[in-house]
Amino acid sequence: MAEPAPVRWAVLGAANIFRANFLPSLRAAGGGEVVVVGSRGGRRAAEMLAREELQCRIADYEGAIGTEEVDAVYVALPNTLHVEWAGAALRAGKAVLCEKPLGVDLSEVEELVELAHGARAPLWEAFAFPFHSQYLRAEELISGGEIGELREVVSHFHFPVRRPDNIRWSPELAGGALNDVGCYPIHLAALLFRRVPGRALVSATAAPSGVDLETCGLLEYGGGSRLLFSSGLSRARDTTTRLVGTEGSLELTDPFHPGAHDTFELRVAGRPGKRERLMSDEPTFAPLLRHIHAVLRDGAGPRHLAINDSIPTAQALEWVRAAASRESGR
Repeated sequence: MAEPAPVRWAVLGAANIFRANFLPSLRAAGGGEVVVVGSRGGRRAAEMLAREELQCRIADYEGAIGTEEVDAVYVALPNTLHVEWAGAALRAGKAVLCEKPLGVDLSEVEELVELAHGARAPLWEAFAFPFHSQYLRAEELISGGEIGELREVVSHFHFPVRRPDNIRWSPELAGGALNDVGCYPIHLAALLFRRVPGRALVSATAAPSGVDLETCGLLEYGGGSRLLFSSGLSRARDTTTRLVGTEGSLELTDPFHPGAHDTFELRVAGRPGKRERLMSDEPTFAPLLRHIHAVLRDGAGPRHLAINDSIPTAQALEWVRAAASRESGR
């Protein structure tokens, strides 16, 4: 049998995440190729394509979405442009992988998810970790009762942003720690607890630009279940996470962007800890892109679509923003 044709990608934006994450992941996953990059200026995209020795054309956003040679669109634009251009791609009949957060508030996410419900092609929010082998292992152990009933997620995501011109410092582009990295622990808790929080206690520290430099807090999910999270853009990288049950815990050095050096440890009272290394050195988006290609090329059943996963996370983020606002107004 002939090899299925590769999934043809349009990428909107020439941001660093395209060069450093999406492109090497696409090469590792196989089954896809970038055929067009959407850029408003063009010069930055041309320089990046030359550095990567990537042969594809450059168009404006509309031109990249509108061409018939594109099957899927990766939206790698600033947060405030996600809903506009992911929505445009869905209306054009393209599958969409949109960077997180899907929208800057709950109403935006609800708008895009409603559109996705009626679209001809699927929409994914670019959280890659649910497709990683270690997350699947954690789900297996939790559902099998290995740590008892899951009661607490304790999760950090910090890394330093040094450049003052980084868009993460821009309030106009919905930057800040919560939108950039705090959303990861919150999405993890939403997937594991499968419900939205009923109460939030949050503390946030503002950067000089006005966005949050750090946001940490407690989200209560009922029945004694909670998320304790900490996120920020000023201290050394830290992604340590514990999933604590009534009988034991799972400890992960990096549940979000793990590499071959990261560890996963099962600890149960009265038994020696069992440490595993479950990841390879392949780039973090590779399993997600492999899944998308299987859906689009081979008819595989889609998992972790935005229509299923994104609203609970957006609702939890809304709780956090409201709690942080109340705290700052005291």
